[in-house]
Amino acid sequence: MIWIAVYDISDDGERGWAASVLQAWGFVRVQRSLYVGRLQRGRAADLAAVLAKRVKTGHVALIPVTEELLLRALEVGTPPYAPLKPPRYVQTLLV
Repeated sequence: MIWIAVYDISDDGERGWAASVLQAWGFVRVQRSLYVGRLQRGRAADLAAVLAKRVKTGHVALIPVTEELLLRALEVGTPPYAPLKPPRYVQTLLV
């Protein structure tokens, strides 16, 4: 399943840590606070639990999206980091 992770975190340290965790879990940064990744069934709850340990000043949402719906997404302009629809997302696990 593909997941979109989006956050609004005011504390610089927490925000940087959350970005590092998402990238360690194989998420790709699309915009400053928006990431896209692929997680196996049940792993989103594990990721949310990891994020909940340190994110206290903001909000993180993990949103499931089917591949079919993501392929239908409309984009305008050039993404600042990575395209919303790269060929495949690879998951790596934080150990």
